[in-house]
Amino acid sequence: MNRFLPIATAALLVAAPATAQDVLAVKGGRVVTVTGPSIDDGVVLIQNGRIARIAKAADVEIPWTAKVIDATGKVVMPTWVIAHSQGGQRGFNENMQNVPWLSVADAIDPAALYFEEALRSGVGTIHVLPGNQTLLGGSGMVVRPFGRTVEDMAVSARTGIKLSLLASGGGRLQQIRRLRRALEDVREYLADYERRKAEFEQEKAAGAVPADKTWTEELDRTKKPACDLVQKKTKGWLFVPTVAELEEALRLCQQLDLVLVLGANIDEGVPLLKRLGQPVVLDDEIEYFETDEETQKERKVCPPKLLADAGVPFALSLGLGGPTSHPWWQLGTCVRNGVDRQRAIEALTTVPARLLGLGDQVGALAEGMLGNLQILTGDPLQATSWVDTVVLDGEVVYERSQDPKLKYLFARDLAPAAKPAEGGGQTPKAGPEGNGDATGGGAGANGKPKDGGR
Repeated sequence: MNRFLPIATAALLVAAPATAQDVLAVKGGRVVTVTGPSIDDGVVLIQNGRIARIAKAADVEIPWTAKVIDATGKVVMPTWVIAHSQGGQRGFNENMQNVPWLSVADAIDPAALYFEEALRSGVGTIHVLPGNQTLLGGSGMVVRPFGRTVEDMAVSARTGIKLSLLASGGGRLQQIRRLRRALEDVREYLADYERRKAEFEQEKAAGAVPADKTWTEELDRTKKPACDLVQKKTKGWLFVPTVAELEEALRLCQQLDLVLVLGANIDEGVPLLKRLGQPVVLDDEIEYFETDEETQKERKVCPPKLLADAGVPFALSLGLGGPTSHPWWQLGTCVRNGVDRQRAIEALTTVPARLLGLGDQVGALAEGMLGNLQILTGDPLQATSWVDTVVLDGEVVYERSQDPKLKYLFARDLAPAAKPAEGGGQTPKAGPEGNGDATGGGAGANGKPKDGGR
């Protein structure tokens, strides 16, 4: 039974949220818009899924029909946007490398724990893509981490094709040759198709073909996505595992509309990325140590800091487990290494939103944008802050107080509470907001912060 508990928990988490309201007002909190000044004691008014007004509470008249969320003393900000993720899939297609006709929509599992944790962490938009072992791996899809079906979760489909320079079954140069050959095959197919179409039109003009006959041949459906890629009708998301593949990646960027998804240890490639002049997506490991070959001394490397100093916009990623899967950890790591706070927050909001072509929809709080926001108990960079409420498209989809997994984790036991001993104090309160051993904040016996439900 225990192994089915996480799946049941995920199902309950989806089923629990309140019904969507035509008008929703979040008032009293500190509103962090990201693209504009923050507003203390502000109100975010959402109508029919979009933000209708953002202002100080004194300047907004809340309709009497609105559902009101009191965010006094809390922080209201846009939900996080993830530009590249492999999470939430039933499995990865890593055996057949050249499969551009596939769509990740067929592999997304709405009941995956990944989406449950994403929602609990304040993530509202996720770009799910095929794995890094592929050559031309198929199309990605932007989803929100809420819904019973893939259709319910969908934000936009076929958002671009995943490509990879990661060597698999051969060396780095062999992988580069494979990718070049795959793209050249597509160009040759397109050239042959266009040649035959032009010949048909010439024969029709010469009277060799009936005047009422039209060209009906369509592009092979298994090749159509790759044809769109080489014709720059769709975006490519190219995984660049190390700095050794960066030169080839830059060459491909001259031919295709690409977003570079970087692996770890790319510090030596920052000058090349600066020359590229466009945003990149970072690996979730954004802090590591390197040993100098001559001095044998270790030095700490933080790619976000190097890119920020070089003026290269970047989007942060979240890991599929461990500390790097938490937004506050990624943001805190950036700021601790000297990245400007605003730029760090933009790396999980406005930058990935622009990369996805959704810059006017998500990633910030502004009138006309989607009503996607999170309410936090404190500063987003503080480890003791947690996500209290998540709103997507004006609908409350997560409430910490109703989170079944947290209720289960923080429950002391199923037996009635024991009476305190004579002369003793009160029994510590259990639960997400208690002050005893089951609290969401504070420090444990080992001096480390307790789990804040992240």
